[in-house]
Amino acid sequence: MAQEMTLGMERITELRAHFDAGQYEAVIARLSGDGPTTPEEWCLLGMAYLWSGRFPEAELPLLRASELGDPEARVEYGNLLRVQGRFNEAIRHFEAITPSLSGELALRALRWWGTAEFQAGRVAQGLERCERAWRGYLAAGTDEQIGRVTQTVAQMHVKVGDLRRARHLYREALRLLPVGRTPIARLSALTGLANVQVLTGDFAGARATLAQGWEALEHTDALTPRAYLLTVEAELHHLTGDRAAHLRTLQDLRLIVETTHDFELLTWTATRLADLSSHQGDHARALETLHDLAPDPAHPAVTLTRGLLLRRRGNHAQAAESLSRALESPGLGEQGRVRALLHLADTQASLGDEGASLGTFCQALTALVNARDRMLYRPDLQELASLVQRARLDPDLAPDLQLVLEKLAFPGASGGEAVPAPLYLRVYTLGRAEVERGGERIPFSLEGSVLTLAYLALHPGQTRRDLEAAIYPDRDPKTAGDYFRAVFRELRVRLGPEVLQMEGSAKQPRYRLGPEVHVELDVTELRSALEAGDLGRALALYRGPFLPGLRMESEWADDLREELRVLLTLELKGRLSRAREEGDLRRALLLANELLRIDPYDVAVLEARVEIARQVAAPQELARYVVELHRMRS
Repeated sequence: MAQEMTLGMERITELRAHFDAGQYEAVIARLSGDGPTTPEEWCLLGMAYLWSGRFPEAELPLLRASELGDPEARVEYGNLLRVQGRFNEAIRHFEAITPSLSGELALRALRWWGTAEFQAGRVAQGLERCERAWRGYLAAGTDEQIGRVTQTVAQMHVKVGDLRRARHLYREALRLLPVGRTPIARLSALTGLANVQVLTGDFAGARATLAQGWEALEHTDALTPRAYLLTVEAELHHLTGDRAAHLRTLQDLRLIVETTHDFELLTWTATRLADLSSHQGDHARALETLHDLAPDPAHPAVTLTRGLLLRRRGNHAQAAESLSRALESPGLGEQGRVRALLHLADTQASLGDEGASLGTFCQALTALVNARDRMLYRPDLQELASLVQRARLDPDLAPDLQLVLEKLAFPGASGGEAVPAPLYLRVYTLGRAEVERGGERIPFSLEGSVLTLAYLALHPGQTRRDLEAAIYPDRDPKTAGDYFRAVFRELRVRLGPEVLQMEGSAKQPRYRLGPEVHVELDVTELRSALEAGDLGRALALYRGPFLPGLRMESEWADDLREELRVLLTLELKGRLSRAREEGDLRRALLLANELLRIDPYDVAVLEARVEIARQVAAPQELARYVVELHRMRS
């Protein structure tokens, strides 16, 4: 018996270590395979499902452990109710169980109880309860426990608009949460700090913090932290005007939230996707997304978004009704309230009620003057340009409005020089030569423009002679120099003067892309995919050779084209050999076809494909492969 107890304790210790390291799938695999035998094991299985984002699967193990008397399972079952949006159930659950708890579990229950109240719209009550839990951890907890609850309190301060306090708390949480451990809690703090940086306009700081978040994410397989990181990245793309990246990020996020069913994330994703579709003029898709994805059609954020969609469609009376109803809800939050006021003011003006519009806009402006997250409202003010212009002409509103617009570096807000907005470019060179800015394709007349843009993205700080020597070594200096001047001119005309930056001496300047220019280059993404062993991503990126239609002779382009082809074919050939050795011939046939898509003249692969096809392919398919092989040999 003693030996069995010792083995049981060792197993629990091992499972706890996996759980604390964020390796939830390892816990699930172990307990699903062996089967839980104790209340604590049932609890660990349920918590692993919960923290990995598999909420429906978490309920039964947590209820089983609760019925078997495990107090931690009772606390985490209440947390499960909370993340599913069952806030009133969660509150009643914590009211019932908290009196019987003590120590860390009592503080944890207080934390989740307060969070549920906060999310249900009882903001002051929820914040006060979480701060009580925080003070309890400060008195009795470890640094890691204090760090976890600190970032929860920080998140609440973000939602009530106290970003200075939130930033301080997030940084304190990161100090307390070690890099190599507690990846989920550290990820939450990094995500929260990046969100504060986005809302205060510190976009460079946000990108750096997000990069740390993506690095930390490599240490856990949980979906929910990835989803929250994507929400901040989506907000960054939204505020910087990169609609194509904004859409891609929201689509990635949707795939996760439709799996996890996290109530808050589902609501956020549904409203943001609907808002974006509406901006793009696709009102039917916007309403469909809101209807299909939002878990609660009566949620104030959904009501607000419905009002925005109706206003953009010109249904002003219905829009005013939805926006007013959203404003009556205590769960809307300060950010939603200001947005609702701005759009309601515009709707009232469209209905001809200038007096009401003025009063509503005055309320929004008072909040904007005092807000530290005013950057969040820049897209709304840009959209409501007519409303802003009318307010600029009102003597009572103009001074405060001018202050807000200057803080946002709004065009025309002051006589000074406007702050340059970030420039987001997506450059396609594999199988095509295309540049997208904010999702819009930008045409170029000179084929060297895309080539030069790609080269500078990979090799910044080049002189014109460096560029000439690397890209066009066979051209005489005068011809190459004239051509590069034309290329530089076209890049600046089509993409904006900030796309290129010169530094160094005037006689021998060095060229690089501007500091606010952010390039997503398919060549870089292909290399990263191959390094990570992500063959599917690599094949999706490789739509053909590097700049295949390039008529100009460029040694650098030729070398890069061959390098990428070799890297990809080597990876494919390695996979093909392994598939054949393992007897996975259907996969081997698919890999052979992919190889021939990249290099259709490889006779060895053509021969291998025929050999494989003789064993697994249909007669017609085999006949086609034989014909292609004979054609190549003849």
